[in-house]
Amino acid sequence: MSDILNIVGNRIRQFRTAKNLSQEELALKANVDPTHIGRIERGVNNASIEMLNKIITAMGISLEDFFKQTQQPYNTDDEVLSNIIAKLILLNKDEKESMLEFVTNYKLLKKK
Repeated sequence: MSDILNIVGNRIRQFRTAKNLSQEELALKANVDPTHIGRIERGVNNASIEMLNKIITAMGISLEDFFKQTQQPYNTDDEVLSNIIAKLILLNKDEKESMLEFVTNYKLLKKK
């Protein structure tokens, strides 16, 4: 498995879970086989550009959003962190700033 296959697969999984879609639901919306979605997410199959476009269109996201920050400086094996980040990516700038303030204040409260 190459790194790029894992990056693309993890990115699809992040957006899919952020939108509360199962692999089967996404496959139905994209008109592809559910097992193919799973293999792409695991980095086993290489998604063609056409297939990738079908998948991201079915999730209602743009190519630009999909490829923003694809190089992630965190361990994508941490499913909870991946889900949090996927949900944060979908927020607008003001919402992201509010979440940063919340996390910062939460950490300060935990120290007390």
